[in-house]
Amino acid sequence: MNTRFAKTLACLMLALFAHEPASAGRSDRAALLERRLQGPDGSVMIVAHRGCWKGTSENSLDAIESCIAFGIDMVELDVRRTRDGVLVLMHDATVDRMTDGTGQVENLDWAYLQTLRLRDGAGRGSPLTDRRIPTFAEALAAARGRILINVDAKTDLNDTILPFIDKYGDRRQVLFKQYDAADRLRVTSPWLKTVRFQPIIDEDQLSPAGKRLLDSFSGFTPVGYEIDIAHPEAIAGFAPLFRERCARFWVNSLNGTEALHDRDALREPSAVWGRMIDDGVDTIQTDEPLALKAFVAHREPKTYVCSRQSQ
Repeated sequence: MNTRFAKTLACLMLALFAHEPASAGRSDRAALLERRLQGPDGSVMIVAHRGCWKGTSENSLDAIESCIAFGIDMVELDVRRTRDGVLVLMHDATVDRMTDGTGQVENLDWAYLQTLRLRDGAGRGSPLTDRRIPTFAEALAAARGRILINVDAKTDLNDTILPFIDKYGDRRQVLFKQYDAADRLRVTSPWLKTVRFQPIIDEDQLSPAGKRLLDSFSGFTPVGYEIDIAHPEAIAGFAPLFRERCARFWVNSLNGTEALHDRDALREPSAVWGRMIDDGVDTIQTDEPLALKAFVAHREPKTYVCSRQSQ
């Protein structure tokens, strides 16, 4: 991060608290979040990949609370199932990277996972903390009415998940995503028609048969489309497809993505995040949510607005 941007970010992060409507009630915040999740509302929606984990631990309750404190719109959380059927937050198939334990989540009982301590940040040998692996129920309860959740399911979910979400959270504030083709989803996951849903599509699938592919998902009424971008220059050409469908255009800038990187955005935010927004992207998933929020607050971009009937 260059010195100029670092100073700007520090000033903007202090200003963010002043701009957040501290007097707004929980129900007001919930209504705002639900409106943003229904489709384009003229704002850039910021999604924190695995929560705001820098300074906390990824997929932790603290990572969720940190995002809430900074007014981030959505946290992306990874959900797995233990051997005895408890839904927990963990990205990897094993607990090795993020805890002082070992083994595959699906082969471990919740009683064992409760004894483990999460590592700081993204793990990989970082110091152990007093944080514990959260259950999905705890995450839903913490987020309800305060921040949106994007579920990245690492285990098969069926319609039994909906009563679970209704009990601990609010399905209107939860976004599901899937890579599968529409024909397969109609067979395996028809319940997706009753929730906020977005397909994940590779750029090469979208061109040249974009309209036909997007039309195949019409029965699910997607609130957005996540596109894995390989060539940033293609973004502007895709944006009209999503505007026609009153849907958000989601692109990742995560470190490790093929074409767009947070590390480059920290050096030259206008060249990465600014270009994405100018070309029609209105939802960005990032490992640098606070820096992105500061950039958006400074730039105050106006994006596409449309309305749809509430599902």
